[in-house]
Amino acid sequence: MTNTYETLVQKFGGNLRETNMQDTDYKDKKVYWLEFNGASCPICGHSNWCMVNVTGTKVICQRVANDHKLPNLGGYLYKLDDSYRVNFDEKNYRVANTFKKAPDSILDLLYRSVLLAYPLLDKHRTALHNRGLDDEMLNLHKDRGFGSFYTTRKEANLDDSVAPLFSQMQLGKANGEYTINNIWQNVLDNLQKQTNDSKYNKDLWQGVPGFSMKSFSIPNSTQVFSGPVFKAPVGGLLVPYYNILNELVGFQSRVDNVSLWAKVTKPLPGANIQVMIDSKTREYTVTIIGRKHTAGVKIASGIASSNIVDLSYGGVPYQFEVVEGGKYFWVSSSKDEGGATGKMPIQVAYNPFIAKLDPTHPDDRKKIKDYIAKPKSVWLTEGGLKGFITSAYLAKTFSDTKLDEVGRDVLAVAGVNSYRHFLPILKKLNVTTVTTAYDMDFQSNEQVKANYKNLISMLRENGFKVRIANWDGDKAKGIDDALVQKLEINFAEVN
Repeated sequence: MTNTYETLVQKFGGNLRETNMQDTDYKDKKVYWLEFNGASCPICGHSNWCMVNVTGTKVICQRVANDHKLPNLGGYLYKLDDSYRVNFDEKNYRVANTFKKAPDSILDLLYRSVLLAYPLLDKHRTALHNRGLDDEMLNLHKDRGFGSFYTTRKEANLDDSVAPLFSQMQLGKANGEYTINNIWQNVLDNLQKQTNDSKYNKDLWQGVPGFSMKSFSIPNSTQVFSGPVFKAPVGGLLVPYYNILNELVGFQSRVDNVSLWAKVTKPLPGANIQVMIDSKTREYTVTIIGRKHTAGVKIASGIASSNIVDLSYGGVPYQFEVVEGGKYFWVSSSKDEGGATGKMPIQVAYNPFIAKLDPTHPDDRKKIKDYIAKPKSVWLTEGGLKGFITSAYLAKTFSDTKLDEVGRDVLAVAGVNSYRHFLPILKKLNVTTVTTAYDMDFQSNEQVKANYKNLISMLRENGFKVRIANWDGDKAKGIDDALVQKLEINFAEVN
């Protein structure tokens, strides 16, 4: 994979990121599409959102339409000529045995245990305070809230005075024999003893995204130990996702240090240039590459002191922009041995009165179900954390009468192109009226505008009354920031 990845980076001029979408050209192997994350899509020229397969022969472009639309995924399929082809050795790929996603009640149980093991660090609590969430809001879900995942103290940027982060699998030795202590197996064993319920068996972690099987050999021994481990794709803040029963059913990991990539905003006439930039130092190099992405010629280097960099070559000006990469990554183990497969959740961020109810308590669970059964209005936006913040501030912003009209609860998808996933949840929640609140940059972003239009059309076709929330986009990009800043929110009815 390394050689393939490095070749693709050179060909398309920047970074790529493995997605969770399996390439059906390799049905018997776990081969995944790569998202442009700094590299340039050869169809639209943008450096994010679009995807390429591992052989560099197919691209799914999200912006430029053709006759090969992918309705369930979004985007359009393109086949490239041989100048983009790279070598791909199928022998380098190993098929991982995975489990079907576990029931939501099991996800809720295991994720609570994860938060006990990886509680919210002070630096992330401060960051959430800065986003507008006070401690009462952060503690609303009690043991089903936010966390901080890191594998080492160094990664977490903790000094030696702090107790080291625990090991999920600890190797020991007693009476000359090696032993293994696995905290997740201990949790499940203790639950079974306390409840005398056989469902809390040692394999209950199977099918929980983020969990997978880890094995290691003992040096100078034939012994091999195996056990479940939990991991996030990046170290950082764990953002919780809830279902309609208020169960904790997923996490996104919010990276502390966002990667950077360079977007060419003013090309060099008659030349194809690629810009590589170091995310930590902001050092960049500019290279002219051949038409078929052959080895290039370095023409500039330096440190990007601002996000817009103006340069010239032979007296001809060109420009690139420094852009932030992905901030949020799903906690998933779909590519790992013993991992879990399944769709990513939608954020169901209830109003505080419902959000504080614990679905494992029978009385609270009944209250949640009774609330679900009532006709209601909800807000729609994108971004799980944004949905969480928005739901916390709606009651602080509007009167009860207005909340009855515009909604008390928020549904949030991970991205604007995932709007189709709203529909089944809206129906389950007995929603009659929808207030949409996408980021205000939809007015200048044609692709977001198109998805927004499609969302509204889908809602109207399914009988929902729709209104659009608007605010001063120069002061706040998202609805969460607008509410925190107490900006005026206006509503436009969609006829």
